[in-house]
Amino acid sequence: MTDLTLTSAQRILLQRVAAAGPDGFEIPPRARTTGGILVGHGLLIGDDDVYRVTPSGRAALGLPEEPEPTMAREPVPPRADPPEPAGSRAPRAGTKAAQVVAMLGRAEGVTVCQISEATGWLPHSVRGFLAGALRKTHGMAAVSEPAEGGRIYRLATGGAE
Repeated sequence: MTDLTLTSAQRILLQRVAAAGPDGFEIPPRARTTGGILVGHGLLIGDDDVYRVTPSGRAALGLPEEPEPTMAREPVPPRADPPEPAGSRAPRAGTKAAQVVAMLGRAEGVTVCQISEATGWLPHSVRGFLAGALRKTHGMAAVSEPAEGGRIYRLATGGAE
């Protein structure tokens, strides 16, 4: 095996999968890219988002080789709750995204400057959130109209467009 340097995220994920033992570990959606990288290096094997560490993965962590199980393993049951489709999550309470959505929901609307002052984001970050994350991550859309002090943004009533 070549000398492989793992990132901290890769090492943590590999340790969690190794700690799960022969039953495997269900990798959360936000870590599936990292899991795919580890599979590509031959450190993990898995299917249906349930992964197990390979002998190479155990060696990369400095763990002793695990003995082969003598009994057949029970299959891992499928997930009870299917993952949410992209673009359907409301922002978590107390986050800046939730604060922006609340501001957009006001009848008078909100300007980029007002959002920037409230969140501490730079104006280009506010516009990026309105154009991208609001629609792609949260399934909402903002409409804008010109006003004297700049553009006024509000939540679109029909959702993402």
